[in-house]
Amino acid sequence: MVFKTILVPHDGSVMSDKALGKAVEIAKLVKGSKIIIIHIIPEIPTPIFSKEIRSPKTDVRIPFSQYMVFLYEQMESEIKEKLEERKEKYGKSGLDIEIYITIGKPTDKILKYSTDRKADLVVIGSIGVTGVSKFFKGLGSVSRSVSEKVSCPILIVR
Repeated sequence: MVFKTILVPHDGSVMSDKALGKAVEIAKLVKGSKIIIIHIIPEIPTPIFSKEIRSPKTDVRIPFSQYMVFLYEQMESEIKEKLEERKEKYGKSGLDIEIYITIGKPTDKILKYSTDRKADLVVIGSIGVTGVSKFFKGLGSVSRSVSEKVSCPILIVR
């Protein structure tokens, strides 16, 4: 089987960096392959009511909804910078690397994107930023959920 499109979910953790490194190794073996790094910013539950809060930028009171927009933009900007560094690092070896950042439930977004982009392989770290599965064995994790539902081969990197 040829892995032309390799999807790498990346949450900023050490394990997702290891997964990206493994994806790069695989991509180097297949001429013309592409790596897509996907980062999902989790949705933050917000109260229904609309209170005001002080803007971190201007110190002026703004609607909470406006603050949430600022918060998501800040998170996206920070992760984009980190992923661009990785893209530049691995792109030097001639690999085609794309970055995709979105908001939502990580498992759902990974599954949808792997289908939409017709991924041939998903390479994912075994434990992400939260590492909840280390403490609560029965809960599972994003990598476990993805591995149970994804329609293409998956490599879980430890």
